[in-house]
Amino acid sequence: MALATVGTLAVAAAPASADVNEGYVTGTGTWTDDWADEGPISEATHSYNNVVAAWQMMLYADGYFPQWAIDCGFGPTTTAATKRWQAAHGLVSDGIVGPETFAKAATKLSVYEGEGWFYYDGRGDRFAYFGRDADGKWDMSLGPDLEWQTLTYTEATFSICS
Repeated sequence: MALATVGTLAVAAAPASADVNEGYVTGTGTWTDDWADEGPISEATHSYNNVVAAWQMMLYADGYFPQWAIDCGFGPTTTAATKRWQAAHGLVSDGIVGPETFAKAATKLSVYEGEGWFYYDGRGDRFAYFGRDADGKWDMSLGPDLEWQTLTYTEATFSICS
């Protein structure tokens, strides 16, 4: 299934035009190009929000970050894990999660139970679950109650972020 997703990404039209200033991870049309214009998040910019939590969850799913450390804050531990993830995926290892890093992560997304629901296929039995609503805003399930929150660059609203 991951190969089918990669193939789809390779033939998709130009990515949707997003802007961090919009405040959300968003997209229109086909979902396969939504993440190719997201970011940046790093220790220096947009460092505490739900998008950081989503990135930390993907790092966890791939075995680069401890689950207990997911806290919505892009600190030294997240930077180090990001650099290792980027190097392992053939990217510039700068610790900044921008369009290239998000686009590479999107190659591990697959449809889950129908339109608007997705999962990030990590290592072994580790997954992250995402949704995209009718307005194109992405959300994610996280925390002890598996609460769903919109992936916003401006707030950290998951209960584990407090």
